[in-house]
Amino acid sequence: MSRLTLAAAVAALTVCAAPAFAQDAPPAPPAAAPAPARTPSPEEAAFEARGEAFNAEAERMKAELDAVIEDPALDAETKKTRTDAIITRYEPAFNAFADDLGAFFRTFAEKPENAEKKTEILAAAEAAPAQIRAIPAQIRQAVAQAVTAPPAPAAAD
Repeated sequence: MSRLTLAAAVAALTVCAAPAFAQDAPPAPPAAAPAPARTPSPEEAAFEARGEAFNAEAERMKAELDAVIEDPALDAETKKTRTDAIITRYEPAFNAFADDLGAFFRTFAEKPENAEKKTEILAAAEAAPAQIRAIPAQIRQAVAQAVTAPPAPAAAD
């Protein structure tokens, strides 16, 4: 079960880190006054909202998976079949978000103020979507291990 939680955490981290990566600014010198908070562009704000919606969808999927995995009335094969159906149902959301993320990074890379970081941003435009598209397979693997693993021994009081 911890691997399933880890996979969900990776998904959330990827989603949350992507906009943060795009907004990184070089650190100010120690003696400099703090810079005023940067207002995100409309595109950044829209993508942040998209990321939050995706995170909410991933959390719903996790809750559905947890309910099946933790159901003591289901055997391992039934759990695997049901969790696979859940993952399959949510997989298009992962792919759509990956597409949106790649497009966001490519657009962000073309902004003149990002000229120095363009290569890094374009690399992220390829790597991050690939990682997101891989998450459903990682979750399937974690679920398969979770449903076939023997139950943990009861904790001693």
